[in-house]
Amino acid sequence: MSTKRDTYQIITDTILEALENCGPYERPWVGPSLTMPVNAVSGHEYRGTNVVMLWIAAKAAGHSANSWATFKQWSEQGATVGKGEKGTPVIWFKMLERKDADDAGTDEDGRRIPCARLSWVFNVGQVDGYQPAKARTPADNEVFPIAQANALIAASGANIIHEGAQAFYRASTDEIVLPPRHLFTRTSTSSATEAYYGVALHELTHWTAPRLQREFGKRFGDAAYAAEELVAELGAAFLCAKLGVEAEPRADHAKYLASWIKILKGDRRAFVTAASKASEASGYLLNLRAPDIPEAA
Repeated sequence: MSTKRDTYQIITDTILEALENCGPYERPWVGPSLTMPVNAVSGHEYRGTNVVMLWIAAKAAGHSANSWATFKQWSEQGATVGKGEKGTPVIWFKMLERKDADDAGTDEDGRRIPCARLSWVFNVGQVDGYQPAKARTPADNEVFPIAQANALIAASGANIIHEGAQAFYRASTDEIVLPPRHLFTRTSTSSATEAYYGVALHELTHWTAPRLQREFGKRFGDAAYAAEELVAELGAAFLCAKLGVEAEPRADHAKYLASWIKILKGDRRAFVTAASKASEASGYLLNLRAPDIPEAA
């Protein structure tokens, strides 16, 4: 039996068991306080099946709060999951190259498919030593507008949605998802403003890929995704320089470093190619601006 089917079966069995053991006029997920379950670290609301899974678990255990996180996430917050506590499975999807897939499904481009995975999360009532940080609100917004960057973003016409706690370009719907501005904070190397625009321009560089017919599958094979990330990293750097935004490379893209090294060692022209594609993408976006908008001095 495939991993994907096992994942769905675990979810299905959990919900079926709850339904079979509740009363005839009872919904097994409706407890004393029906609030949306959220991740205690990111503040992001769980969605879809996971909402029901966590409602069922909260009601069964009598939890009064609906904050959840994985064992690792709690540990990183200085909290300890109680001995003998059992986690609740939540489902998420990982994009895999077709050769790694364990069923015949594919996405629109026929190369990558979503593969279901499980993680186990624990309620805040199952841990000790957790001191929740003050939730950031729009009033805490540290991002100040940069007119030239805003003009470029607006001129692109890209559909940008501010929600959740992650940034990405979703090719299937041709939209960019960014965390709300108030979630961006200053670091030791950049301001919140620089962080926000650096991320936004990185994803906007990804957005140019279908418009410029930028594909790396034939040349880089399994490393095509990392190659595209390198283009986006360079494209954002070029745009930041043009628009007067000083931004450090995104910390979450350090995970691609090993892949980039592998690409560059295997193809001495790879970096030149990536830089050329990044320059093409930044030029494309800059040319969309109104002609009376100057570049940063």
